Amino acid sequence: MNIKDELEKSIPVNITLTENEKATIRYRVRQSRTSNFYLKPVVVFALFIMITVVLAVPVMLSIVKEENTPQSNSNHSSHPLTEEQKQQYYEQYKKIVKKANEQKVGSTIGLSPFEEFNHWVTPEKFKKEIQSMLEADLKTEREEIAARSSDLEPAVTDLDGETTKPTYIYIPNIIRKIEVTAKFKTQYNAELDRNIFVGVDNVSTQLAKYSGAGTWEQTSYKSSIVDGGKKYRIRIEGIFILNKVSNEKAFTIEFNCDEFGGIY
Repeated sequence: MNIKDELEKSIPVNITLTENEKATIRYRVRQSRTSNFYLKPVVVFALFIMITVVLAVPVMLSIVKEENTPQSNSNHSSHPLTEEQKQQYYEQYKKIVKKANEQKVGSTIGLSPFEEFNHWVTPEKFKKEIQSMLEADLKTEREEIAARSSDLEPAVTDLDGETTKPTYIYIPNIIRKIEVTAKFKTQYNAELDRNIFVGVDNVSTQLAKYSGAGTWEQTSYKSSIVDGGKKYRIRIEGIFILNKVSNEKAFTIEFNCDEFGGIY
């Protein structure tokens, strides 16, 4: 007997369903579709909640960190200084300004009277502000002088043994050529097999002719031998006066000695 043939004979060709059976089948199909339809929004909502939490956590941590960060002591708007504290700060400001002016960069830093002063910051911050001002002036000075140094004449030694070498000095918005004259002593050094510096006298300075308006008065100088006697470094201080305004200025110039005792 063929099992396949028997099975085919056992399955009715036409299946007749009652109205109740049809309704039952339609209901079950509809329920299945409805369940699938409402499952999707639930999944989307769950994903939305997860993404929101992930994005919100860093923001919440940042807020907590800011709340726990101690406020800077320099914020005097929330903690105003007392008159006694202001007096203490002002005394430190004066020391900072005095030390800055001792560098004699060509401009004098002033400090308003205590009664008019209103820039109350910590002495540490005040010192940084003053130092930034000085560094800005020195940077400008280096740039201005470097732009003109290629035009300077070489050092010249006259018959009296005095050597004159020009350089530039810079006072904010003013640059002048100045000549430095000195009488150097050199001698032969057997160990080095060359001539070196051994002394200097009569260091003087004057503004070069046609340098520009203003007058210069030298007040002091300090010299030192460096580079094993091959170089003399001289720091010169003076006062530059223009339109009745005086500016203390300090600058440094170097003289070199070659192996034969020539100075340049």
